[in-house]
Amino acid sequence: MSDSKKVKSSTNQYENVANKIKKAIFSGQYKTGKKLQGEAALAKQFDVDRSVIKEGIKILESRGFLEKKKGTRGTFVRKFYQLPLMENFTELVRYRRVKVDDLAKARLLLEPEVCRLAAQKASPKLLKEMQDLIDSYAHVKERDELDPLYAKFHRIVGRSCGNAIYSNIMENIMDFTENFIRTMKPVTTIIHNERDHDEIMEAFRQRDSEKAAEVGTRHAMDILREMKKLEDIYLELLGSNILDPYLEEDTEGDSD
Repeated sequence: MSDSKKVKSSTNQYENVANKIKKAIFSGQYKTGKKLQGEAALAKQFDVDRSVIKEGIKILESRGFLEKKKGTRGTFVRKFYQLPLMENFTELVRYRRVKVDDLAKARLLLEPEVCRLAAQKASPKLLKEMQDLIDSYAHVKERDELDPLYAKFHRIVGRSCGNAIYSNIMENIMDFTENFIRTMKPVTTIIHNERDHDEIMEAFRQRDSEKAAEVGTRHAMDILREMKKLEDIYLELLGSNILDPYLEEDTEGDSD
């Protein structure tokens, strides 16, 4: 075997082990916040050399799944809220590490206030940007191309509210919303009533903050209700494990 093929083969082994450990974290086999098994035990479990385990662990440390803790020995699985979520979204949904209910609580807490503030503070430039985006919906031929545009509308609303923290959180909420939809929604399924955006825009034009908050709340609840239906179907088809990452113990387990 040539040197280049040996390197490629070794790299594949490292990645394979890293992916197996990552899957075990998502499935709850390895608890977040707990110490990972020792290299010898992992090598026996995965039937590989310890050097492969060592490199696989380094990969997961660099990607934010594992960490060394100062003053302790061994490697620890990072807490759930520290895990890199977006690039692993399909697996996270499958193993119920993130759920539509989580998204609903965050979005319904924030969106009414964001809409209320945007009605008061949105600049003429951003109002025009929102209206131009709404007008563009009619020219989209493929239904799946609309979802990113709908999300963009809410991102602009977030930027219009005059609160940088709210705006940043809204960006993250829309990232999660888009990924949920991308993961679970058949292309032909429509879960969004775009007429709500017209109502929100009218409230903005009238500077009616209470109406904007009311329509924004109803709009978010309707979308999340439809997403919940899709999530249930998706998980039923997969036969997914149902876990609650927030109920995992905080105490750190021992390992060899």
